[in-house]
Amino acid sequence: MFVLRPLSQRSISLLWAGQVLAATGSEFYMVAVVWIAADFIGSNAGYVSALQSGALLFGSLFGGILTDRWRHSTTMIATDLVRAALLLMLSLAGLLHLMSLPLLMMLAGSIALLTSAFDPSLQATLPTIAVDPDIRHATNGLFDATRRMARILGPSLIALVNGFLPKSQFFTVTAATFLLSALAVWLAVAKLPAAPRRREFSGMAAVVDGVLGGWRVARGHAAILYGLFTNLMGNIAWAMGILLGMILHLRETSTDPLTDYSLMMTAYGVGNVTTNLILSSIKPRRPVVWIIAAKLIFGAGVFLLPLMHDRMWLMIVACFAAINGPFENLAMLHLMQTRSEPHRLGQVYRLMMCAIFSGLFLAYLMSPSLFAWFGIAPSIMGSGAAVFISGLIGIGLLAWRQTHPAEAKAS
Repeated sequence: MFVLRPLSQRSISLLWAGQVLAATGSEFYMVAVVWIAADFIGSNAGYVSALQSGALLFGSLFGGILTDRWRHSTTMIATDLVRAALLLMLSLAGLLHLMSLPLLMMLAGSIALLTSAFDPSLQATLPTIAVDPDIRHATNGLFDATRRMARILGPSLIALVNGFLPKSQFFTVTAATFLLSALAVWLAVAKLPAAPRRREFSGMAAVVDGVLGGWRVARGHAAILYGLFTNLMGNIAWAMGILLGMILHLRETSTDPLTDYSLMMTAYGVGNVTTNLILSSIKPRRPVVWIIAAKLIFGAGVFLLPLMHDRMWLMIVACFAAINGPFENLAMLHLMQTRSEPHRLGQVYRLMMCAIFSGLFLAYLMSPSLFAWFGIAPSIMGSGAAVFISGLIGIGLLAWRQTHPAEAKAS
């Protein structure tokens, strides 16, 4: 199915447009936080990112206790509006020269906590507006492409405004996109009938189910468990190798680090979107193979990035590494949507977010020490090698399942 076909449905096109804008604005936000933190504490900026990842992990673990009781559209609109307000506070602090590390950390942690509530609500909404399985797969591809398109648009716009827009005012750009996202959610799904919710538990049992519901689904599916493991490993490399590592590496080695980083991320976005457009029309009949391919490609790409001293080669390697994202994400979405009940989808997605943010948290927490002990470039290369090994582990597991089918089925 052609990936753009779902856009003929008004609710999908509105919601998708809002997420493209919000994801583009988030690129400004992520660069601004790391850059301003690095101005305060240098390579220890990883601790600020660790705080954000810890907040995302906490929200993913426990946020469902509250948000599972609300309409998904209510959660999305409320989080967009509050995030915009907090971002405008950061912008105002920059204008008044009141920016400080404690303020940046407090508001960045709060924004991360809110983000952990938005994403599962969005994913739980998609099956209700894309009921047909073929439309749903293409819709998965479209929404997976939002962040990937943002990696083209965001860094390109950052490179364009770099020099005349202060870094602290990047937060204003992000706030504006979140306000537009809230409007898009309201127009697209807020007026639709609420999705039916199954109330299997009440009282303390409901609290426990809000935390453990996703695990109760995933533990019976080896493919989902492997995908969770590779998500954790991949996000360690994503954070240590690209989001933080390459910023610090280019600050040390490049004469124009922000432009080089922006162009590298633009190339990464091109690779992401191109692969997404191709794979969104192909159902993952063997999703584990897609996940393994993603880890081998991403691990090799991250390993090579700090070795690229020419800007063009840096962009080429980044574009190659980006192929991994659509392979892994579309495979995981397919697994979650086909192997869990609809009312459990948000919980399973939160479990994947826990794996993602655990990886980010560990990477940001470890990276300052690893950078000091081994150097920035070797640490980046080591994180890439670890991801490549996780892909090799997947190949070994597939080979074992083929040679021991009875034991694999029993497990």
